[in-house]
Amino acid sequence: MDRRKRILVVDDEAPIRRVLELKLKNGGYEVFLAEDGEAALRIIESEEPDAMVTDINMPRMNGKQLCAMTNRLKTERTFLTIIMTARIIPDDEHWITAMQDTVFMEKPFSPSSILERIDQYFGVKR
Repeated sequence: MDRRKRILVVDDEAPIRRVLELKLKNGGYEVFLAEDGEAALRIIESEEPDAMVTDINMPRMNGKQLCAMTNRLKTERTFLTIIMTARIIPDDEHWITAMQDTVFMEKPFSPSSILERIDQYFGVKR
């Protein structure tokens, strides 16, 4: 029996985590939440999520550092990473293109567009 796909949402803003949690749970996904990159790494190691949605600007370990660390893990187990940020600078686009299975989405975002992107990755048709 297939388990539900697991999605990790990483953002230091609780309202954003909550909105994405509700949208993804209603979409049939199991959802884990982390408020920064350090907490996200612990969840990635223990729960092995199938996809991660992360902000860039966060305390302790930011999204860029988190993606650099998880990119190494993707050599053993691939998973989708969606990076969302309000700040777009050319340097961000440059390092994101070097990441495996990673896409960039600009804030403000639509929770529906995040769900659609995840569904597309897993081949889910609604």
